[in-house]
Amino acid sequence: MALFRPYKHEGTQRAEQEPTQQAAGGSEPGRTPPRSRAGRSGSSPLDVPADAPTQPEGEQPAGRVRTTPKARPTPSRREAEAARRERLNPSISKKEARRRAAEANRRTRMELMAARDSTPAKVLLRDHIDARFSLGQLLLPALLLIVLSTFLQAFLPQMVLASTVAMYVFLALVIGDFVLMWRGFRRIAEERRIPLEKGLKMYGMNRIIQIRRMRLPKPRVRRGDSY
Repeated sequence: MALFRPYKHEGTQRAEQEPTQQAAGGSEPGRTPPRSRAGRSGSSPLDVPADAPTQPEGEQPAGRVRTTPKARPTPSRREAEAARRERLNPSISKKEARRRAAEANRRTRMELMAARDSTPAKVLLRDHIDARFSLGQLLLPALLLIVLSTFLQAFLPQMVLASTVAMYVFLALVIGDFVLMWRGFRRIAEERRIPLEKGLKMYGMNRIIQIRRMRLPKPRVRRGDSY
């Protein structure tokens, strides 16, 4: 009969108990089993309760704004300034620039002419000239015929003398017709009490020697009409 229990080392006893616990699949009482890496970083998807609300696919959480991707990269400062200058001063061809400049000059001349020719005396003088036949409107065609007749000097020397005499006679008739026109205009202006302006004689002479279709401003009365 043994009086004493055989002494076993504590490490030997623990080594004998560990294989038994591992085979049984249990754990030592009072000791927490080690956590996996998934458990350390967060809860497993299997731990989510079944009654937890799920978010539909394609919807953004509340408080978030969906941003659409850019169609093109943001322009640089140099590109933005170049685009702004292009809008303010568009680049055009030289032909288009000349056409626009000519159109602007013509529009400016017409505006200045309309402002200059809108006085009552000039309006009355234009109507008085346009309502009658004047020899002055034949002056330009007559001068053209006289110039052409000078080419016949080698064949018909006497033609040059005749054309020169005819030119002076025609100029005298034009001046006489202008004097009669001016007298009639002054009489009408006095009757209507329209004050005369300086430079009306030259203005009337320039209009009376122009062809009717080329007169500016355009005639607004016909020949023989009252004005």
